[in-house]
Amino acid sequence: MAATRHRLPKPPPAPVHPIVEIDYRVRTWANLLVLAVIGSVFLERESPAWYWLLLAFQGVGWAPLARVRAQRATDSKRAEHQNLLADAVIYGVLSGLVSFSLWPTTLMLASILLSVLSLGGPQLAARAAVAFVPGALLGSALGGFSLQFESSLRTSLLCVVCFVPYLLMFGMNSFVQNQRAQRARHELAQRNEQVTRQNRELELARMLAESANRTKSAFLANMSHELRTPLNAIIGYSEMLEADALDEGQHAKAQDLGKIRSAGAGLLAMVEDVLNLSRLEAGQTYLASNPIRPGEMVRAVANTVREQIENNGNAFRIDCDMGTPCVMGDEGKLRQILSHLLSNAGKFTRAGEVLLRAWHEDDTQTLVLQVSDTGVGIAPALRERLFRPFSQADDSSTRRFGGSGMGLAIAQHYCDLMGGSIDVQSEPGAGACFTARIPAPLANRVLQVAAAAQSKAMAHA
Repeated sequence: MAATRHRLPKPPPAPVHPIVEIDYRVRTWANLLVLAVIGSVFLERESPAWYWLLLAFQGVGWAPLARVRAQRATDSKRAEHQNLLADAVIYGVLSGLVSFSLWPTTLMLASILLSVLSLGGPQLAARAAVAFVPGALLGSALGGFSLQFESSLRTSLLCVVCFVPYLLMFGMNSFVQNQRAQRARHELAQRNEQVTRQNRELELARMLAESANRTKSAFLANMSHELRTPLNAIIGYSEMLEADALDEGQHAKAQDLGKIRSAGAGLLAMVEDVLNLSRLEAGQTYLASNPIRPGEMVRAVANTVREQIENNGNAFRIDCDMGTPCVMGDEGKLRQILSHLLSNAGKFTRAGEVLLRAWHEDDTQTLVLQVSDTGVGIAPALRERLFRPFSQADDSSTRRFGGSGMGLAIAQHYCDLMGGSIDVQSEPGAGACFTARIPAPLANRVLQVAAAAQSKAMAHA
């Protein structure tokens, strides 16, 4: 079966330069005037038929042909400049055919130079004057190298009569061009003023948005602080009452109190997430740098979230073989990153397995925290939504599994803040694997460098 051939779309045609239409109007009327003047000379001298064919082409056919050529060219401006040089050559040939009759030659040379000077500038006008010379030599050769400067009274008067409307047409065209230029400048000034006004409005909107964002962050921080106090009281009293109920053998009551404690703890965690996210957005989050034993930290966080993970019927395994290296970092934020990753895995996995792996890469001075699960997985098209605040990969996940969608956003913010990153690998129905890589230099090296710097400073003092 023959392979299907796909044709590439044609590129859009290049815009035609305004000079093409201007030249077309000027060339049309100027060539008609030249036709009348040179035709008068040909009548006086009984010129051959091919003289008249060349004159007819110049007077009637050349203007539309030059226009079409320029319109179809890739660079219409350059093509039109070439047409102006061709005008100079044609006028030179006609001057040679009339034996350089004074008034007709003067009329053609002046008209072509004026046109080229106004439309192409002095440099192109100089090139047109040079192009006129070989044309004149060619015309003189075709005419037999004869010189006849004198013109009849009729031809001289016709030159004067034709030159006046040419000047009027040339002046009117210049006036029209000046009007267009003024309109273009006026439109450009209006657009600049509009852009300036829009920039001012955008700047004002940006300032208002920043102010509103600061106000929102301050409100969330205050609200979170006010909510934590009663929530801590609810959690504390429910723990006390649960313990008393268990001591009295009231297991049903203790179970209900445990639900209250669990719900309060979940709500308190959500309030903490809101507070942390508001601090991040307001730029009020700072890093600490203290010695950490990552193995102990990982096991402590795992024990904290173990009940949450195993409540969904999951098996929870830990692979943490770091010995007891001491690294430098912000332990609080590392704990939150790991806690959010584990909570996310436990929430979206039912009767499966959650695996926590942690290790320290001594060569790159990087702490790696990896959490994998056998849960619902994530479609590739939905992964970009994972780390957006208050959103989850699938909107239906909120209804099925709950959650506010802040955990992964906070974890990524903290990783970015510490110069690290979070990667995710997942397929729908095949679980997910989140890997956080955070720079964590060994503490003994950092402390040795700091001690050396302090000793050097004391020695200089």
